Amino acid sequence: MTEKEILTCLGWLLAGLLAGSIHVAALWVNVQFLMTSSRRPVAIAMLLGRFLLLCGLLYLAARSGTAPFLWATCGVLVGRPLVLRIMKARTDPGFRTGEEGPLQ
Repeated sequence: MTEKEILTCLGWLLAGLLAGSIHVAALWVNVQFLMTSSRRPVAIAMLLGRFLLLCGLLYLAARSGTAPFLWATCGVLVGRPLVLRIMKARTDPGFRTGEEGPLQ
């Protein structure tokens, strides 16, 4: 691989990581809006926007080729658990993995 191809793949990986992180982090706000009856139309619009933006990025990556699509998809898949770990630590610092949470 040339340096240009390596940098391109890293760029798609970072773009996927950023898009996946934003997609999952916005889910928290989306759920808060869904729980409020006056904000449900906003929540539905936000839900559609999240999916359209993520699909748009993956579509652009797929149009660029197989490797960019795979790197962007890997970035999305890696971003999800990272954001969930950060959100779990912020919402309940005493909660450890393997314990039953308040919803169980």
